[in-house]
Amino acid sequence: MVPWLAHGHATPFFELAKKLSKHNLHIYLCSTSAVLNFLKQSQENYYLSSNNTSSIELIELHLPSMPELPSHHHSTKGLPNHLYPILLKAFQMSGEIFSKIVDDLNPDLIIENFFQTWALDVALSRNIPVVNFGVTSASSYSFMYHLYLHDGAIDDFPFPELCLHDNEVRTLLSPGDTKSITTFMEMSFCFNTLKKSSSIILLNNWKETEVKYMHYFSSITNKKILSVGPLIGQIDQNTSSGDYISQDDSDIIQWLDKKDRFSTVYVVFGSENVWSKEDIQEIAHGIELSNVNFLWVLRYPGRDGRSCDVEEVLPEGFVKRVKDRGLVVSKWVPHARIMRHPSIGGFLTHCGWNSTIECMHFGVPLIAMPYNIDQFLTAKYVVELGIALEVGRDENVRLEREEIAKAIRNVIAEKKGEELRTKSGELSEKIRIKEKEDIEEEAVEELRKLCLMN
Repeated sequence: MVPWLAHGHATPFFELAKKLSKHNLHIYLCSTSAVLNFLKQSQENYYLSSNNTSSIELIELHLPSMPELPSHHHSTKGLPNHLYPILLKAFQMSGEIFSKIVDDLNPDLIIENFFQTWALDVALSRNIPVVNFGVTSASSYSFMYHLYLHDGAIDDFPFPELCLHDNEVRTLLSPGDTKSITTFMEMSFCFNTLKKSSSIILLNNWKETEVKYMHYFSSITNKKILSVGPLIGQIDQNTSSGDYISQDDSDIIQWLDKKDRFSTVYVVFGSENVWSKEDIQEIAHGIELSNVNFLWVLRYPGRDGRSCDVEEVLPEGFVKRVKDRGLVVSKWVPHARIMRHPSIGGFLTHCGWNSTIECMHFGVPLIAMPYNIDQFLTAKYVVELGIALEVGRDENVRLEREEIAKAIRNVIAEKKGEELRTKSGELSEKIRIKEKEDIEEEAVEELRKLCLMN
């Protein structure tokens, strides 16, 4: 298994590995030390069980040395925006290193996602089957692959409820010098690897809510789409939005205990989306204008990647003005306990796929404020499910404080929020049942067949 260097990709890869290892499949998960260290920490309970020590082996991928990219930046977590192209370049230069790993391990099958074209090349040169594993929804992949095939045209996309607006497509997929959406998306997502990979695609999605999107994605890729999700990390343990630091979390919980039921919005944008300082300030003004209780987990990296004092990026005097109804924290938080707390009435989120599945699990409605293109599609998907409200933008897709405040108020203080919480609760009961089920036998058998082909 070779995921992209993001925690949001590595986690579902590891969760899939855990399910596959129960079916007599031995897994090597290959990534950088920064990603592997995260997995060792986040999956500590798994490795404490002596029965699991040999089922999944972690294999380090050494990226080519680059002075401006120290090893602690060999993942996208908290990565300053100016270093992202350098990390991507280093990753794309890792084919020769990966080929030596493959020769040493001699695997029967390689599972990867779309960013590492060298994995496909190495595998095919050795007659090893390759399977693409998509870590987000069928709705997102079907729309993006449609854009790729039709050079950005969306008129004949069959699901208008999911369609991005033209201004969103232009802004989020600005092709620059290429002047072609297809070329740009090939450079960004390496969709050409889909054509050369095996006849199946695995998705970390919830099949029951995405049948129509899976059918369409299958029709435009000419491949069988198999759901192996929803795969959720160990969210019922204490997790963090920062580092895994052991500290007393009672202050935060006691603060929430004093708030009325469903009166508080929980604000987290993940560790891999770095809003600009201007966006952070607009979000802060929107939260302040909403006049509701809030808990905001905010970490902001400086140019060296280390977190700076968040008051440096917040509007002047913000923390003092909202101190009676708001709490801004920049370190570890007991995420699962907060999501389960009765005072939490909504989750203001970037709509990363893992965060979205967590919201479904806990039955907390989303206030959707996406950052990247797949997150805009996820936002529309959860709105369609009836568990989210999307924050409005201006015609250039920029944030507006009034729209942020309006969305927060609607979910926390208005009847709309009650409707969303009812629907979220219903879906929560269903997804918890699905989570406990084993991976579908069809997916296991297809992977086993591919292994035996080698």
